[in-house]
Amino acid sequence: MSVLLRFVGPADNIYSCSFVQMLEQRLENAFEEAQDKVLETYNRLTVEIQSVSQESGSPSVTLVYVVKNQDAFLNGTISSGLLNQLTAELVGYFLFYPPLVIAERKYSFIFFLNAVLTLSCMNYEPLCQDFFPHFFFFLIF
Repeated sequence: MSVLLRFVGPADNIYSCSFVQMLEQRLENAFEEAQDKVLETYNRLTVEIQSVSQESGSPSVTLVYVVKNQDAFLNGTISSGLLNQLTAELVGYFLFYPPLVIAERKYSFIFFLNAVLTLSCMNYEPLCQDFFPHFFFFLIF
């Protein structure tokens, strides 16, 4: 998964541990809000930022991250579907930075297959029901 933050100030050290940890916590808060809104349930989701990048001279910052439900990774379809239920304004409120792209899936077959083979999205059945039959059809054919 990735999020593209529109404006990050030059004083923010995007490669520091404190910046990454701060945004992990803020993303977790955004996912908590999305769960309350969409699923009306609460499961402890954690966010691990895998990489932070910024093009030279650009105020935009890309965060690539994974979302975990306990010890299992959620796939990008489930994670992005959940976070995209929030408006850009609300995601910006949680992150303290306005997003240009709220949640974009980054395909990794290992994470994708791991999510399919685990039961990590059992609590996300409304989002899974439409996805998994199509995914298995794709794998078979």
